Amino acid sequence: MSSGKFSGAVDLSGPDRVQYFIRKANEGQELWGLYVDGWADATDQDGKKGLVVFPDEQHARLCATDKWAQHSPKSIKLSSFKDRWVDKLVRMKMCVAVFPTPFDGPVFMEPTALKSSLK
Repeated sequence: MSSGKFSGAVDLSGPDRVQYFIRKANEGQELWGLYVDGWADATDQDGKKGLVVFPDEQHARLCATDKWAQHSPKSIKLSSFKDRWVDKLVRMKMCVAVFPTPFDGPVFMEPTALKSSLK
């Protein structure tokens, strides 16, 4: 990934980051989270938790700081996310916290809405 594409993606607006995330997840057939004894999560303004996901390892690593400093990037196969994770997140009443950056928080999405955007 060129540094221009890398730095440009973190500067995108929330909706544009979601579209970037969807495109990259569909292309690579994987998404990335941060993991250490469990997956990193974030909380929206209403107190609802969301699984934090990134479009690639580099963006996940960029956010492995502060409260996630002990976490490491870990991939999730797209098929596994769609076939197993979405149902589990729904049962747990969790959202998906899509593509936070060092400059902006994630975009919170319902798991089924995100699933419908993924190939």
